[in-house]
Amino acid sequence: MFGRKLAWALSLTAAASAMAGTPSSGLDYPSVWQCDSTKFNWYCQVEETKPTERQPPKKAKTKEEIALEEIEKLRKELEAKRALAILQPTQENVKAYIAAQESLMQRASVFSDVWRRVIWQNPEMNYELKRPANNAAIATYTNLRKAEEKRTLDEINKEWGLFFFFRSDCPYCHRMAPTLKFLSEAYGITVLPVSLDGGGLSEYPNPLRDNGMAARLGIQQVPTLVLGNIRDKRLIPLGSGVISAQDVIERIYILTSTRPGELY
Repeated sequence: MFGRKLAWALSLTAAASAMAGTPSSGLDYPSVWQCDSTKFNWYCQVEETKPTERQPPKKAKTKEEIALEEIEKLRKELEAKRALAILQPTQENVKAYIAAQESLMQRASVFSDVWRRVIWQNPEMNYELKRPANNAAIATYTNLRKAEEKRTLDEINKEWGLFFFFRSDCPYCHRMAPTLKFLSEAYGITVLPVSLDGGGLSEYPNPLRDNGMAARLGIQQVPTLVLGNIRDKRLIPLGSGVISAQDVIERIYILTSTRPGELY
């Protein structure tokens, strides 16, 4: 009896061992849920690996960019020391702010000194050659400028005239009329007075009547001066209000004989 039980137990053990060594699903791998790329298994989902994007190399900073960062750093340090000195005005804080400010001022002084040395040694950068600053050179420049303006006036008088728009009840027009009369007599400038209300002035008792020209030019304020070219019919507004004789001459010269920025 005992021998049968023992044989039966041994046979069960052998069967269990055999079953453990043979896949019960009939597949040649342990589980359909376990991915094995070497075998057919439609449950196997392999994640696609994206190619690593190569980052472009960082561009080296220019000297100017480095200098900007340094200036910003110095500015912030100075502002921080100033703020601390104001809110907590101890001797140490105020002394630190003064020292930082003196350091920055020293840098500015060196820059200013190098600036003038560059100007001295590079005439093409010397603005005083165009617009002098010392008194002797200013007098020479003024004389040359007036001579050039006079020559220009002599030339433009052949083609240009000056329209003078006014009203007989305008006090500023009465003040402007003698100036234009002087320019006409001294420099030969042709002045054509145009009355917007039909009345005249002492210097111009018989003016032209406005025929709509003022409206076409958008003139709303008087007195107004407009340059007119008899050859090509160009009209150039010169200005409004009371203008001195020298200013009138200068504006005529600038508007007819120079390019924007040429005199600056």
